[in-house]
Amino acid sequence: MSQTDRNIRNRSSGAGQNYEAELNKETPIGKELLIWFAIATALALINWFLNQGNWPAVPYAGLRMLILQLSYSYFVFLHIFLLIGVFRFVLWERVKSSGKILREGSGMLFAFLGFTMGLLNLQWFSHFAYDILFPGFTLNFQVADSLGYWLAMFVIIATIGTFAVSYHTMRLNLKESYRIQLERERLRSELETAREMQMGLMPSAAPDLPGYDIAGVCLPAMEVGGDYYDYIRIDGEDNALAIAVADVSGKGMKAAMTAVMISGMLHAEAIDRTNSAEVLIRINRPLHRKSDRRMFAAMLYGILDPGKKQFSFTNAGQMPPLLLRSGKVSAISSHGPRLPLGATPEVNYARRSLELASGDQLLLFTDGINEARNGDRYLFGEERLELALAESARAPSASAALEMIHDRIREFTGEEPPHDDITMVLLRVR
Repeated sequence: MSQTDRNIRNRSSGAGQNYEAELNKETPIGKELLIWFAIATALALINWFLNQGNWPAVPYAGLRMLILQLSYSYFVFLHIFLLIGVFRFVLWERVKSSGKILREGSGMLFAFLGFTMGLLNLQWFSHFAYDILFPGFTLNFQVADSLGYWLAMFVIIATIGTFAVSYHTMRLNLKESYRIQLERERLRSELETAREMQMGLMPSAAPDLPGYDIAGVCLPAMEVGGDYYDYIRIDGEDNALAIAVADVSGKGMKAAMTAVMISGMLHAEAIDRTNSAEVLIRINRPLHRKSDRRMFAAMLYGILDPGKKQFSFTNAGQMPPLLLRSGKVSAISSHGPRLPLGATPEVNYARRSLELASGDQLLLFTDGINEARNGDRYLFGEERLELALAESARAPSASAALEMIHDRIREFTGEEPPHDDITMVLLRVR
């Protein structure tokens, strides 16, 4: 793994730990309990202050009355909190996706139910608590004694219920926002790493082969795929050069990892073999065994004998190469089965030899070109590609010719974003 890959993963891991730590600071119910407790205490203090003239003449009357008012307030709020808890754990999943009015109305309803139950039970609890704190004194307490006061209390409780539900909704939205942000960071990290792995497979320079001009390009789409191309020098052969153009199924990290595995297998098998079919047969077996059943690779693999001006190739599910000769473009079919690598364990691939001549141009490419779409959903197609290849004959070099072809693709697709990687290798015979 490169230092860049490690840095990306470390950033993602650090971001993930920070997000998780933020999420686990406090649970919504825990913080909400503190809010209820603070408001209940505040209301008890208000009642304690407003009822100073009704304190019995006993030692520590103020302290006793404060304890009494706190017990009243906590008793009522305990009912509210229990009803809100029922709402959170029983009904919240059903109403959280509803409109704001329904969500907050449900919260106020349960707060009101809890408040009402608390007041009803307060009629016996008040006498019980008063007898403990002020023995020998009589308490005349009825809910109906001060309807306006209790109505004002309900308005306060309704406000509290609205605030509590809104706070809970905000907290849930915050959690979801962090989750989405974390997932985006993870995907961004994976795509960036996959992109680096994918681009790392490409040759850093074109091969220097007397009598030939060779250029390649891989243009990744917005989503990382598994396209790549490669050049391999064949040991024991006079300037023999292997050329591979591959398209691994799928997207993202899995496709990039499969491309890396195939590239390694290809280099191990191709280095001293001049039969393209044999190389792909030897790669196909372990690839089928080691890879996911849904993962396979379309590959065109050929070997150029520069002295004989001969290109022998095997096509395993890739697009047929296009040959431009004397101004005419033709698709070069292959022999034998064309199943992609890894699709099935045993495939007897065959090779075809193509005799080249001075002035020929041979284009190897993936289906990202002919399947490129414009805003009207029309495909670029093979006919447009053949015209672009013929037009590129006037370009001064193979790399300039590939740029001309790519210009034609961009002119066709316009503002439509690419849906697949575009990979091309152009071989010119001088």
